[in-house]
Amino acid sequence: MDGSAPALAALPWRLPVRLLRPLAVILVALASLVGPVAVRAQIPHLDAIPWFSTADSTSRLALVVDVDRFTDSKFDWNANRLLLTGILPAGDDAIFFLRLPYVTFDSGDVSLAARWPWVIGPDGENGWPHEQRMSSFGQISVGMTGPVRLPLVHWVDFGLALGLPSGSDVVYPFSSTSIPLRLALKKNLPLSRRSWLGLVAGYLENMDSGKDYLTASAFPSGYHLGASYDFYRKRGSRIGLEYDYENRDSRLSQIVGAQWWLPWGKDGSVGLKVAAEIQGTLDRPAAWYFTLAFRLDSPGHRLEPAANPAPAAAADSVSTP
Repeated sequence: MDGSAPALAALPWRLPVRLLRPLAVILVALASLVGPVAVRAQIPHLDAIPWFSTADSTSRLALVVDVDRFTDSKFDWNANRLLLTGILPAGDDAIFFLRLPYVTFDSGDVSLAARWPWVIGPDGENGWPHEQRMSSFGQISVGMTGPVRLPLVHWVDFGLALGLPSGSDVVYPFSSTSIPLRLALKKNLPLSRRSWLGLVAGYLENMDSGKDYLTASAFPSGYHLGASYDFYRKRGSRIGLEYDYENRDSRLSQIVGAQWWLPWGKDGSVGLKVAAEIQGTLDRPAAWYFTLAFRLDSPGHRLEPAANPAPAAAADSVSTP
């Protein structure tokens, strides 16, 4: 560490009201741009940016394995997924991450073409959009997170995530060959020595792949606002609650989620995550999200909380569409 960021021990253990005001102005300004408008559309799934945490002494060199189940009984859609996330150190206090998913998708009696016919391009009019069961490796994504000092809000965490056009459209909306670029900022506020409130604001620019299997309307762009509460105990032990709001070209989504992490062995942890879509939109990729996650940390890259900037939310956030 270069000492440029405030030490955790030196942080005031009260909500800094003078920092909340400018952040609230930013959130209100973003919210004013995302009023609801009824349109025919859809919301492809994207995983949350994996914010790094030092509050529970997670390592900046780690492997996370997620076993996911996405369901929607209204349309009889079900998807199973295995997601590998590699986390690598970036400088003194940031991380790089790389994600690789494998997805199996069962659309039941409502195929993609039957549910969202307007997203089907000329090359997708026959074949997989009308099929029931598909499987494929999903989209590889890369990115980084780390602390940065900005005017008014002082220390915040920035996040960047980029989806590579390396996946397959056959398991859309759970993966595709689009190029989603996301930028986000997260402000962490200490409520006590073990509990933290996080506020997130970000923007998604979703660029289509240029192929004719899906139309450009399959890849909406827009804003994201979120809040999280995390209670930390010992290493690898955490309880978290999250709320996420998204508006992608007037396609609205609200997701609430909870997760519980426990130590597993000397350097690992295991987590259970549950999230639900509460907007009631028919644009959603799923109504419920269930995850069993395993995390293996390298003890040589675990940082002591007293030597680090204010912690970001843990690196195992609930996924958002």
